[in-house]
Amino acid sequence: MKRVIINRLIYLILICIGVFLAIKDMYYIIAIPVIMWLLVERVYWKTFYEGKKMLYKKQFKSAAGKFEGFLKELEEKPWLNKLKMFNIGIYTHNLQAECYNNIGICYLESKSYKKATKYFNKAIELDEIFCIPYYNIAIIKLIHDNEEEAREYLSKSIKRGYNKVKLEQLKGYVMMKYKM
Repeated sequence: MKRVIINRLIYLILICIGVFLAIKDMYYIIAIPVIMWLLVERVYWKTFYEGKKMLYKKQFKSAAGKFEGFLKELEEKPWLNKLKMFNIGIYTHNLQAECYNNIGICYLESKSYKKATKYFNKAIELDEIFCIPYYNIAIIKLIHDNEEEAREYLSKSIKRGYNKVKLEQLKGYVMMKYKM
């Protein structure tokens, strides 16, 4: 919870600094971090962002392959983790945990729930306070009509900083998206 609040405050401060610099006509100072972020996104983490694009386009098998490829890149080039300051994630800055969570989402959307749960648990192992995998496991528990365990995982997700969602809201979402 603290990490999410701190990250949101940092982003708010950065936006305020950017607005201040824009008012003072100091655009060149704003350009430096933007160029660095684009460089990281388009060059060093290209595979990761390609996976995210495929995930949004619902190309789950291809997206999972891209995220797996990025995990291999992280193993081969550990210095890529040092660029995490350019990661715009609010809930985690652990790239491996985020990749495992995204792979889990690919399997969740493909209705391979055991594989999805395996990847969500890997994400939790790498970053115990990353709230999104807990939320995703709660979805899987509801798909399997295990309301009690879903409530536990949803509670863990909220305690770690995820938006306050009531179990009834999540049940409605699961019913609409996965059971119809």
